[in-house]
Amino acid sequence: MTVALFFLFLILFLTYRLADIQLISTTSFSKYQVNLIQESVDQRTHRFTINDGRGYFLDRDGELLSTDVRAQVIVFPNLYSSRWPIESVASILNLPTSNFTKKISELKKPSVLTLPKEISIEQMNEINKLEIPGLYAQLVTKRNLTPFANHILGAVGQDPDLIKRKYEDKLKKGTVTLHTKTGKNGMQYTFDPFLISEGETEYIYHVDRQGQPLFGLDVKFRSQSNPLYPLHVKTTLDKNMQEAVEETLDAHGVAEGGAVLIDIETNELLAMSSRPLFSSKTIYKHVDHMTSQQIPGSVFKIVTAAAAIEENKIQNNKLYNCNLNIYGKKDERQLGMLNIENSFTQSCNKTFGDLANELQKTDLEYMEKYAEKLGLLTHNGWQGKVYHLESFSHFYKEEVGQIYSSKKKSSDYKSPLATSQTAIGQLDVKVTPLAVANMMATIARGGVSYEVKSAKSVNFANGTELIKFEDHEKEGEKLSPYTVMRLQSLLMNVVKDEKGTAHALQALPFQVAGKSGTAQKGGDHRFNNKWFAGYFPAEKPRYALVIIDLKHDTVNRTIPVFRDIATEIMRETDS
Repeated sequence: MTVALFFLFLILFLTYRLADIQLISTTSFSKYQVNLIQESVDQRTHRFTINDGRGYFLDRDGELLSTDVRAQVIVFPNLYSSRWPIESVASILNLPTSNFTKKISELKKPSVLTLPKEISIEQMNEINKLEIPGLYAQLVTKRNLTPFANHILGAVGQDPDLIKRKYEDKLKKGTVTLHTKTGKNGMQYTFDPFLISEGETEYIYHVDRQGQPLFGLDVKFRSQSNPLYPLHVKTTLDKNMQEAVEETLDAHGVAEGGAVLIDIETNELLAMSSRPLFSSKTIYKHVDHMTSQQIPGSVFKIVTAAAAIEENKIQNNKLYNCNLNIYGKKDERQLGMLNIENSFTQSCNKTFGDLANELQKTDLEYMEKYAEKLGLLTHNGWQGKVYHLESFSHFYKEEVGQIYSSKKKSSDYKSPLATSQTAIGQLDVKVTPLAVANMMATIARGGVSYEVKSAKSVNFANGTELIKFEDHEKEGEKLSPYTVMRLQSLLMNVVKDEKGTAHALQALPFQVAGKSGTAQKGGDHRFNNKWFAGYFPAEKPRYALVIIDLKHDTVNRTIPVFRDIATEIMRETDS
């Protein structure tokens, strides 16, 4: 009896399971909400995607970024027959007939034919005139596996949960599926609402259980119904300058760090690169070092100098004992007695520690006040309302800077030593390289600060503008013109003076202004943060450039990297 009941319940369960699959949950089977009907159709469908329908990026001059569009020959091998005019096709492709036949026989599914060289548009049109079922020539769009401008542009991938959460309306309308690719990081993520595919362009045909084409069904061409899509984003990036930055970082062995290059006149991002590059396996573990907090070291002395100038604390005839460090002990560099200007040029820590303590007596919040004026504590990337997106941002997960840690009490920063450490960009001071680059652009421009743009516009497929990103001047207090002028002079002397920490840049055929910095990282004593932040040409500023090496040991890579990038940029500009 027990065995009979067991088999009865088993049969009932299997009957219910079969009914669930065949009749009840055909469009939302299991906790994964699988559409069984669609999956069944997909199993019987062979397809070749010509264009995934996702929007794309252009550089400032209209060149495609991280995407290739090439004329290619697509073959559906199951449709190959003796009726194909093999000789004619081989002649168009400049191939021996036997070679062409062999290439087709090696294909197991719809694929691009591997050819010795890329075909021309003329060859593509000649092949299509033959009207061969199963042989087509098309402009095929291919996304580069390792995207150009890796961190700033970002990558795409499948994320069904994000589709359900973010694009519920599109999912219901059928314009996207759970398999539609979305941005994972970088501008692919921030601009995803404009880039997400509205439908693929593809060749499809249906097959039977054995994989043979169903009789009477031809290969169908399916494309987006809206000719204005896909949209494209015209970025501010300069492809040649971005390549120069990438190649120079690699040539000098910058394993961790990167560079930011800004056009001073327009405050647009021309190039940005972070090392190491991410791969498909490390997208979620990886951060863009250029938009995340880093310890600035002596680059932060610009803030202390600005405060001292603005608060009238500078006396040029007053000398500071630069044979000592901020701990009152003998400094290894033994710089002697220096005034403030020479202290900035040679990067004397003792001077700026003493200055900070003097400033602290009259204004306990001066540090944050002047860091704020120089834009180091706020977002520096373009932000604003775009249609229904209330706080649209050009930069992915951009962090803001900090002077003090929220995990500590304010009393922890009141000692003279803590004040000195903060004044030279140590202790808990952290800023982003993007913010430092924007600070240099602001100083070079005379004190007016703007948000950094990474995109000029979002356009329809025919080039018509959908959105234009206007300039955003940053709000808040600004430094006085006199203070900015003094800062410009200090930054120029760092390079012009033979004892300056960046005097090696004197050899360039144009003048550079800037500030070097070395920051101890605390936890990892093997490496320091090494910076050089500057702008050029100093007498008529056009570019702000920041280099950071987060694994600085005994080799100073930042100055040579700055030199080589600046040289190449000026060559590009003058050519």
